[in-house]
Amino acid sequence: LEIAIQFGMPVLLQNVHETLDPSLDPILTKAVVKIGGAPMMRLGDKEIEYNYDFRFYITTKMSNPHYAPEIATKTTIVNFAVKEQGLEAQLLGIVVRKEKPELEEQKDNLVLNIAANKKKIQELEDEILRLLNESKGSLLDDELLVNTLQTSKATSQEVSEQLVTAETTEAKIDSAREGYRGCAERASILFFVLNDMGRIDPMYQFSLDAYIELFNLSIDKSQRSSKLEERISNLNEFHTYAVYRYTCRGLFERHKLLFSFHMCAKILEAAGKLNMDEYNFFLRGGIVLERDNQIGRASCR
Repeated sequence: LEIAIQFGMPVLLQNVHETLDPSLDPILTKAVVKIGGAPMMRLGDKEIEYNYDFRFYITTKMSNPHYAPEIATKTTIVNFAVKEQGLEAQLLGIVVRKEKPELEEQKDNLVLNIAANKKKIQELEDEILRLLNESKGSLLDDELLVNTLQTSKATSQEVSEQLVTAETTEAKIDSAREGYRGCAERASILFFVLNDMGRIDPMYQFSLDAYIELFNLSIDKSQRSSKLEERISNLNEFHTYAVYRYTCRGLFERHKLLFSFHMCAKILEAAGKLNMDEYNFFLRGGIVLERDNQIGRASCR
């Protein structure tokens, strides 16, 4: 750690708990003092020369760590966990870019144009406020302010019209993209099925990058069709089987049936074809917490 601070090397710590060692406080608070013109930091009983390019990274394998406010104020906490909705949106972009590249390119350009136009409107408003603040005397006598207001009004109207057109076009593009959401949803479900396998055995760890490559392969190799519904069905069927084959290569034999059952249950649940009460009863058994509220309880006297 001392060498890292001197030469500005990133430091990576694993398995950090929700509390950090107090000896890290000088680093987190950047307690740097200058001694003889050189920046120094005190660690324990030693004073070490500090490099301003030094960056300190700490990682944890805890899924949802909770740190005290005094730690949160000293650090920037970034959560890189993948959520089902976020992954679904990412996979939707991938499949549309493969199937309808012109549609996804148009979508990207529209997003950039809308952001640029909104930024332009904000800049015009800021410029007007600045001129109003700096103006002295009568506002009508300030020629620069009057000209800026006239220019801003025309520009703002033009940009607003462009925004309305762009947002209308974006809504149409989003509507066209929604046709492919079925395969993005299925692919997202299957990845989290793989992720759940880590609860059975810590050895079962699956890379998101490798999964996306498999998804791209499924898009390329699945049977194509001019009908969108048939194309989505073919892609889902091909990718589901591809995930099963890919995953079973690394599973113990006794876990393969459990994996296929979990895949089936999650797919049926997403389609609304699974009775969750019956499914929970199957998983947990007939545990009754309050016998008075038990369904079908016979009255005996």
